[in-house]
Amino acid sequence: MTIYEELRKIINLNSCWQEEGRKFELLWNLLLSSDKRSFSEYFEEEHNIKLYDAMTFKEILILCRDHNVGGRFKWVSH
Repeated sequence: MTIYEELRKIINLNSCWQEEGRKFELLWNLLLSSDKRSFSEYFEEEHNIKLYDAMTFKEILILCRDHNVGGRFKWVSH
């Protein structure tokens, strides 16, 4: 199961995860919980990328995909 399928399944099965702020928490639980750093700390320390406060879930998800955070993203060639 890809990370996208896993996220969709969890969010659809549990309405508590459908709120925007909770989606960030779920993504962190799946990708960075063993690392213990926040997304901001991770991206700044590992990739020298400073996140801004108003980033959307989709923007964070794209960054995670582009940098294969947690090794959970499978690349699909087109």
